[in-house]
Amino acid sequence: MERIRVGVLQLSVIREDAEKNSRYVGGEIRDAARSGCDVVVLPELWNAAFPLLGPHVLVEEKSPIVEEIAGAAFRTGTWVIAGSMAIRTPLGPRNRCLVFSPEGKIAFRYDKIHLYPGLKEPNILSPGSNLGFFDLNGVASGIMICFDAEFPEVATALSKKGARILFVPGAWKSEYIRFWRAILISRAIENQVFVVGVNRCDRGKGSSFGGHSMVIDPYGDVLLHLDDAPRFQKVTLDLEKTDSARKEHKVVESRRPGVYRRWN
Repeated sequence: MERIRVGVLQLSVIREDAEKNSRYVGGEIRDAARSGCDVVVLPELWNAAFPLLGPHVLVEEKSPIVEEIAGAAFRTGTWVIAGSMAIRTPLGPRNRCLVFSPEGKIAFRYDKIHLYPGLKEPNILSPGSNLGFFDLNGVASGIMICFDAEFPEVATALSKKGARILFVPGAWKSEYIRFWRAILISRAIENQVFVVGVNRCDRGKGSSFGGHSMVIDPYGDVLLHLDDAPRFQKVTLDLEKTDSARKEHKVVESRRPGVYRRWN
């Protein structure tokens, strides 16, 4: 697959009513999946408001909303990168991204490595430790959840394994949205990959999220930049750009990790 159609689903979470929010998000996913995308991407922790005050925000992998996402993926033949949810797991409560295949199966799980103290994630969640590298219908891809993207080592490790697209579900606060934009563009340029950042855009007491979901190509050019309102938009990625960028501007192949290790 040398061209992939990505649907960016920027959500405004309904914080006061979990059941109403699940119906809203479920409907948005179904509509997005019907739009002719190869993959639909959601933001971080769309099943929870902030701060994370207790275990009542946790859901099970076999919950109705997870089954609904699986059904939408199956009925439309679409991959769904379901942002992330606060999920109860045998390893403890996790900030977990579930990737659904067009067969309606969970094809991949990634647990956020870096929990953000500013939104009290460490109060109730435990961090993952495995890299978010997976195969998206033959396209090597990576996942970083929000704060993960602030650590260049994660993106570099995914790129070294062969990732051509980095998906970044986010719950990035409005007052720091300039960091979000700069970080996404930087990760794309440093690793000469596509970066798809999808942010929440809801506002409320104690925390507001800034939207500005973005898609950046391996040259650092912005292909899509949304505003701070709920939106769904599609963009087509020409994956040959990863090869052409690396031939034209030899950043990735010029790395010297053996030298860098001596400095640690």
